[in-house]
Amino acid sequence: MNLRQKTLLLTMLPLLGLIVLLYGSLFTILQRSYLRLERQDAQRNLQRVEEVLTGDLQQMQSLTQDWAAWDYSYAFIEDANTEFITSNLHNNAFESLSLNFMIFVNRQGEIVYGGGYDLEAEAPIPIPADLQQQLTAQSPLMQFPHLAYHHQGLIPVDDKLLLVVVEPILRSDTTGPAKGALLMGRYLDEKVAETLAERTRLNLQISPLAAQVMPNKLKSIVEILTAQGKDGETAMLIQPQSATALASYAVWQDLYGHPQALLQVMLPRDIYRQGQISLFYLGIALLVSCLVFTVSILLLLDRAILKRLLGLSAAVQHIGRSNDLTERVNVSGNDELSQLSHRINDMLGELQISHQKLAEEQQKAEQLLLNILPAPIADELMQSQASIPQHFDEVTILFADIVGFTKLANRLSPINLVALLNQIFSAFDGLAEQLGLEKIKTIGDAYMVAAGLPTPRDDHAEAIAEMALAMQQITASLRAESGEPLKIRIGINTGVVVAGVIGTKKFIYDLWGDAVNVASRMEASSEPGLIQVTAATYERLNANYILDKRGYIAVKGRGEMETYWLRGRRADGVLSPSSLITQPRSTHI
Repeated sequence: MNLRQKTLLLTMLPLLGLIVLLYGSLFTILQRSYLRLERQDAQRNLQRVEEVLTGDLQQMQSLTQDWAAWDYSYAFIEDANTEFITSNLHNNAFESLSLNFMIFVNRQGEIVYGGGYDLEAEAPIPIPADLQQQLTAQSPLMQFPHLAYHHQGLIPVDDKLLLVVVEPILRSDTTGPAKGALLMGRYLDEKVAETLAERTRLNLQISPLAAQVMPNKLKSIVEILTAQGKDGETAMLIQPQSATALASYAVWQDLYGHPQALLQVMLPRDIYRQGQISLFYLGIALLVSCLVFTVSILLLLDRAILKRLLGLSAAVQHIGRSNDLTERVNVSGNDELSQLSHRINDMLGELQISHQKLAEEQQKAEQLLLNILPAPIADELMQSQASIPQHFDEVTILFADIVGFTKLANRLSPINLVALLNQIFSAFDGLAEQLGLEKIKTIGDAYMVAAGLPTPRDDHAEAIAEMALAMQQITASLRAESGEPLKIRIGINTGVVVAGVIGTKKFIYDLWGDAVNVASRMEASSEPGLIQVTAATYERLNANYILDKRGYIAVKGRGEMETYWLRGRRADGVLSPSSLITQPRSTHI
């Protein structure tokens, strides 16, 4: 066996082994990643359907609340005057409101008015006896622990599903006593399912569990989901049907906590198919690379230059490993190889100069990027030129706002105003860096910071609490130093967010999600000099911090929410007596 054959053999065998090992590892990793992404996509689509249906329920709840908190409805429930029925409860009202039922029930459980309407047939229909039985004085739907309480969700009616909202009938100023209840309902029928499919652009089907005929396969799925489901949570099941189709299932509960409907969404397996294609081309690319490398060795290597070439290669490899561009290769002779060595040395000299300049510019660019984005995000952008938004299950967000900023702006010159803002926010920035928090952005006189991202941490709520308390101290110090009446209003919330960088220019790391909106609402509804937190944040801070219950407040887009005031850190770690917790609104689906 000659040197060329030995070189070929010694080169091909390790290369083939490396390719096989690399392909096997990448195949396993990528296959699992694509399957995980496929499952996450299916779960998100199920949640999208639920969110759309929840939004419809919220609209129906707002409509029902408007009718229930109306002086005319309040008077009608007492005197049952026909003029109210003639003016407001005609067939056109059902059509314009897209309702199948409107029922007024007094406190004794007697139906003062019960109207039903078939939206497809455009004709009145009677109130089902099954629905009447659920509106007695002792039924759960007629129980309201307080005037702001209401029921919304699904209820079974004659083997069908009905979306209902039940509100107490109050005066227009929402004061009591409640004279009864108003129910508005809409059947969850095929037309509603088709509307959901059009709005979500999904192939979905909603099957009532009380249906007379249900395939055995769906029955077994319902049993699995019912066993997996927990109180207040929707169990989900993802099942591949074939190489091109994927089925996802979820069971919806009614207002009484009983499973009543099976949601089925059929999805194309685009992610799985793309994964298979990527793995196929990966294998082809690795195989072609092996063949090209082998053929190149056969064409370039021969006995006459192998030793000198290997020496030159070893010298270049040494410089590459040491990363010392001051070294030079040394090849004897006066032929092409020696000329190549001189050219390599000239190139190394140019590279040395370019490397120095590049290192300086790269250091500047990296430092600038690190001042704008979190380190992990900056590294990801520098490596791949793109950043994929990430999902975080546990993040605590803080919004702070300077109270009376408009008046302050009217008194101070723009330069002094900006200087004061820079002093305040620079102090906040230093505090955030000290506590390991992620500053998100400033908008005018508002300051936003979060904990638990981009690197998750278990003490995210405690870190934000320390930040908020220290911000109050900094503001107090600056107030005493500057003589300006500086006060801040702070709101905190904990929840699920999506964070990342979008776009291709002027990068900014930002957060999205309902938890961010709620945190902003907490700041807007807080009071000067105080820190308002949601119940989610309260649960994580109650053991080590002093929190006072504020009670329920109206939050835009969310209705009534229970909030607390954060006062400070506990000195002894002993819990203070808990205040009475008001029962939250029922929002089952």
